[in-house]
Amino acid sequence: MPIAFQDNDPANTGFQFLEDLSTAYWYSQVLFTALELELFRHMEQDKNTAEDIAAAASCNPGELARLLTAMARTGLVLHRDGSYYNTQAASRFLIPGKPDYMGDFFLYRQYMRPQWDGLTQKVSRAADSPPEDLSYEERNLKYVAAMDTLVRQKAVEIQALLAAENISGTMVDIGGGAGSLVRAVQTAAPVDSALLFDIPEVIGAARRLYPRDKDWRGIEALGGDFRTHEFDRTFSLVCLSNFLHAYGPEEAKPLLFKAVSLLEPGGLLVIHDYFPDRRGPVPQKGALYDVCMMVNTFNGACHDAATVVGWCREAGMKTCSVNDLSTDTAVILAKREGELVRPHDPLESFAIELGFDNMVGISARDVVTAPWARQKCRFGCDRFGKGLQCPPHGMDHVQTRELLDAYSRIYLLRGAPPGNSFHKALLALERKAFLSGFHKAFVFGAGPCNVCPECPEDGKCRNPKLARPSMEGSGIDVYATAENAGISLKPVTKKGQYVTYLGLLLVE
Repeated sequence: MPIAFQDNDPANTGFQFLEDLSTAYWYSQVLFTALELELFRHMEQDKNTAEDIAAAASCNPGELARLLTAMARTGLVLHRDGSYYNTQAASRFLIPGKPDYMGDFFLYRQYMRPQWDGLTQKVSRAADSPPEDLSYEERNLKYVAAMDTLVRQKAVEIQALLAAENISGTMVDIGGGAGSLVRAVQTAAPVDSALLFDIPEVIGAARRLYPRDKDWRGIEALGGDFRTHEFDRTFSLVCLSNFLHAYGPEEAKPLLFKAVSLLEPGGLLVIHDYFPDRRGPVPQKGALYDVCMMVNTFNGACHDAATVVGWCREAGMKTCSVNDLSTDTAVILAKREGELVRPHDPLESFAIELGFDNMVGISARDVVTAPWARQKCRFGCDRFGKGLQCPPHGMDHVQTRELLDAYSRIYLLRGAPPGNSFHKALLALERKAFLSGFHKAFVFGAGPCNVCPECPEDGKCRNPKLARPSMEGSGIDVYATAENAGISLKPVTKKGQYVTYLGLLLVE
């Protein structure tokens, strides 16, 4: 997955481009560490599970697993069925002893990094000025101010999510920093009063950042340690924004349970954080932020959204939803009773469990149909005329267009060989959708039907329950459709290159 700043639009008004620039060294350090530990060499020697790689490279299994997740999310390796494999580029350029090995060259870039730390002094006329020596109080103030700036940007979208839920009553923002999220919520929901809770030194910094009385209208600021503080009231809205990742799972789970205990009947829990398993606009960031917490904190960790949702359900939350923001974080909403305006999509979680790399929601118009697609089958595939799900049989592009336009929700699914496994996963997802109430659920597969070795000569399909048409064989321009979904797809030009499979799920 490319770093967002590669395709930055100069007219873009968002901050994510700048955020990715500021953390670009996270990406390179993951590569450097993998090279220093020779992880690519071990994977090439069939050490593919996290446990086997850890043993071969003399690494701590837990920490290495988190690094491997970041490597997979940044595109350095592939993650399939609990195992990790080199990409084609890694296999060619990052294996010591191979003719095109470039690992030492890339590590040379790392050796140059300390000189880059002096770039400001090199450019500045005040190069001889000593660095600013700040007290703990001033450093804390700068940190709180920096985090407050970030929260103000994120709060706009979080505010919109909460406004749709018609929240009223009282709220508490746990670990809320200088209170920007509280202020945003107050403008969107009829909240009677709000409690801003954080450690005392953060509350002190918040008072310095917002010295005016009107900045604290309707807000009570309270300093304390959430792990030990005893609350004497409950709230209709409980927020945990960038809070859980400060703790490992052994601490984070009971702290979430404690937050749930502060909810009034019908109240809403909001968890805003970086989640390694989310596939939003910047899918690498959750895994990279997890490595950042591993490096910079005692036991901090970014927890998968699926894990946190599981904790919420254990704590008695009936309904949950996960909402990716337009940046690099996501928001989990959870209630003990009642429904959410944006319910959780169970199909997405199930798709990931089935092994699909990605599941992207698209509109019917994003699926491109064209007459030439079936002609490519006729004049470019040796299976033409041999399969009942392939041309000249099956739907043409006009019929496919009519079918697509009869659906309001379409998902593009990305996976990998073997074809049998991919096809079975598509059927399992279709069945899950049907049982979840989507009675029109239907899937398109990738390539010729592989249910039977060959189709019967009488032209009657023996397994219509299992057979499904392919996208290209039904007149769909797969490459243009993938591009519309933001998925990069290129032809395989050499033997041994990795193959990408794409399928469609139609639901109503």
